[in-house]
Amino acid sequence: MGMERFNLNVARAYIGRQVNLHLKDGSVLVNVYVSDAKRQDENGKPTVFYAVKPRTSPSKIYLKEVEWIEQLNPFVIN
Repeated sequence: MGMERFNLNVARAYIGRQVNLHLKDGSVLVNVYVSDAKRQDENGKPTVFYAVKPRTSPSKIYLKEVEWIEQLNPFVIN
């Protein structure tokens, strides 16, 4: 089984979904909503914007800090 690299296009596939963000330092951002994934205007670094709940102000994390994303099953969350 091949291992694909985590990049901006892969992150964009998770926009609008509830996920767990696994970071390279070993920590996990649990049950967050990915609101956007794009390059920032001022420095050009790829960034993932996430919120704890949909329709709240998003936080951001640089893509280089994210190891992988685990999509949550929406039928189990309720």
